[in-house]
Amino acid sequence: MCSGSPLAFYFLDFFKTLLLIVLFIFPSLSFSGVVLLYHHVAEDTPALTSITIAQFERHLETIEKNGYEVVPLEILTQTSLKSFSLDKKVSITFDDGYKNILTNALPLLKKRDWPFTIFVSTKFVGVSKSYLNWEDLNYLKQNGATIGNHTHSHAHLVRRGANETDEEWLARVESEIITAREILNAKGHKSQIFAYPYGEYNEKVRDIVRKLGMTGFGQQSGAIGPSSDPLILPRFPLSGVYTGIDALTDKLGSLAMPIETRYQPPLVGDNVRPSLKLKFTDPMLGLERVNCFGPGGLMEVGRISDTEISIKPKRELPVGRSRYNCTLRHKDRYFWYSQLWMKKNSDGSWYKE
Repeated sequence: MCSGSPLAFYFLDFFKTLLLIVLFIFPSLSFSGVVLLYHHVAEDTPALTSITIAQFERHLETIEKNGYEVVPLEILTQTSLKSFSLDKKVSITFDDGYKNILTNALPLLKKRDWPFTIFVSTKFVGVSKSYLNWEDLNYLKQNGATIGNHTHSHAHLVRRGANETDEEWLARVESEIITAREILNAKGHKSQIFAYPYGEYNEKVRDIVRKLGMTGFGQQSGAIGPSSDPLILPRFPLSGVYTGIDALTDKLGSLAMPIETRYQPPLVGDNVRPSLKLKFTDPMLGLERVNCFGPGGLMEVGRISDTEISIKPKRELPVGRSRYNCTLRHKDRYFWYSQLWMKKNSDGSWYKE
């Protein structure tokens, strides 16, 4: 039978329709893109941004044991945002470009022939023995790495300088991203993927990422699906106390929360408990089972309608970065969504890292 015959097209359309019906009835079968985020893989680096070599190997073994295929980030993103699949796939990323990615992580990844992504700030490449140099990055590229954009100087993009106008600030933000892209391109590392330093963004910074035609990644938890914002895609940070295997298994199997895409400004004022509204695309999921955690623990979840809920913390947000993490159990998996918040000091100054 010729692949271009009317009968072939009929069967193709029938299969697509059947697949969509299956995915609607059994959402746990639908594919959501899960991206894992690491910084240091070492024993002698800050615990807050580190995972030990032994823990990292257990993570890779867990990925294998559960039957996941590790794929390049750009492929995973395209698949997650635009189409459905029954495959189990995950991507591995590293931020900042530390040397221990080469010495400690690469041997474990190379043994499995797995691809991965490193988001680097070009100003720090080779600046000390703690950071990868260009020769290292070329070697890593030859062994499965994609090198992504993490700005030039790893600046807090959302922070405007004391004497900067809006125009000057936005020009500086754009220059940070463009400078890094030009340097990476010149070194043979061409890609249109970008990770926000510290996971911080606001609407104007996000619009610059859009203007430059890039795909943006944050540090808020969750899985990627067709309704995800391609300018602030989620990744699961795995370091410090967030390296447990049971939690990793849940994250690997997570599904993109089926909600309408809504941009929520992450910067909040003083003495506030910001509410987050989520509008679901499927009223049959059982919204009364949504659980959200944030400052103060389990949060208040109020029903607005059959498809919309409102989430509010039990206490004010702390100074710095915090998140609301919402899950909805579906059989043995979780729909997952996370919202970033940023809060300045009471005098209006930015918090220190």
